Amino acid sequence: MSITSILRLPDFKRKPALKFISNRSGPFDAGVTLTNNRVYILPTKIGVLFGLLLIILLLGSVNYGKSLGFVLVFLLAGVGNVAMFATWRNLAGLRLRAGGCSPVFSGEEAIFAVQLENLDPATRYSIAISQHGTEYEVVDVPPAGVGQIHLRKKAGQRGLISAGCFRLYTEFPTGLFVAWTWIELTMQCVVYPRPVKNASMPAGGTIVDGESDLHGDGVEEYTGLRKYQTGDSWRRVSWKATARSDELHTKEFAGGQPEMQWIEWKAIAASGTEDRLSIMTRLVIDAEAGHRYYGLRIPNIEIQPNHGSRHYQQCLKTLALYGHQ
Repeated sequence: MSITSILRLPDFKRKPALKFISNRSGPFDAGVTLTNNRVYILPTKIGVLFGLLLIILLLGSVNYGKSLGFVLVFLLAGVGNVAMFATWRNLAGLRLRAGGCSPVFSGEEAIFAVQLENLDPATRYSIAISQHGTEYEVVDVPPAGVGQIHLRKKAGQRGLISAGCFRLYTEFPTGLFVAWTWIELTMQCVVYPRPVKNASMPAGGTIVDGESDLHGDGVEEYTGLRKYQTGDSWRRVSWKATARSDELHTKEFAGGQPEMQWIEWKAIAASGTEDRLSIMTRLVIDAEAGHRYYGLRIPNIEIQPNHGSRHYQQCLKTLALYGHQ
């Protein structure tokens, strides 16, 4: 088995000889400390050449009886031993914790954060992270401090994706050796449905406008105009201002009941579930951008009209996990 194949992400099911690594790799919920039995070390290509050079020097010294040659060989061997321990020590003892991942839309990259906690009074230099042979980031971890390193993963279908097993490694300080570990932390990312480019409220959709509800009781006051945004009600468009500037403008009011919109599953005309979810995702995005109060109705779930970041994320997460729970 070659060094390269060991350093790549192993398939533990096909390689029973590497099960001892799998048993120590997780997944871990609360975090994990890189103890002695979780950090492995091997020479790099340069390290192998360095070892071959020592063997050649030793054979030459024996053959010609050169005492200075023996001194040089033993000196370089001592340097190699110190370098091996320093490389291993640069990684061993680190505390790893899951740093989380912000939700993304299908087709985007999910960025998982891993926190590296260094309890020692010495800096940990050149700590790298990779997965499936791709290196993503190299960071230094300050003494008695916390650093953060990230790996990226393509978000395919909507739902939840896991970070999976990743490789943390270092070749500091000489590049003669590489110390590494395989670790899996419990990290998941919510993948929202991919929104369609454009969508309008269907004929069966429910929109409750603030103006019509107030019946002219004088509570709602006109405050001005702003540029039209996708999803704004056509009943609030100022056609006079549009005629003067050739740009759509929307009337803004204060003090009245806000416009409310129901985004309903049955009102969406689509060929399949995923298409319907993509359209509803676009409607949620447009409703939030239009500062409207909007609610969501899908089979067995109803979210009352509201607005704001928390409500926006709740609606998108509900669409993302529909049928997966």
